[in-house]
Amino acid sequence: MRLAIGRGILGRIEVIFFVVLVLVVGAVWAYQHFAVDPVQHCESSGNWWDAQTHTCGHVVYLPDVTHRAAGAKTPRYPTLPETAAQGAGGTSGTR
Repeated sequence: MRLAIGRGILGRIEVIFFVVLVLVVGAVWAYQHFAVDPVQHCESSGNWWDAQTHTCGHVVYLPDVTHRAAGAKTPRYPTLPETAAQGAGGTSGTR
């Protein structure tokens, strides 16, 4: 079974335009899928999009990272002892 495409130059032009149309539609779909959709998905979830590295970033609360209370100058480590003497078992640390 052959396609009902006319012979000669007009038939070739029809095929060329059809192929170009398919390539353009494919390129538009790929751009939408790989470039636009990730940005919209990231920003709709409340994060921000870094266009240079193509990554979706989220907010990290700084006191959670530094183990400091909000506004405090010194870190707080809940699993560590308060003083060095408590950590060394009450010894002076000399041998």
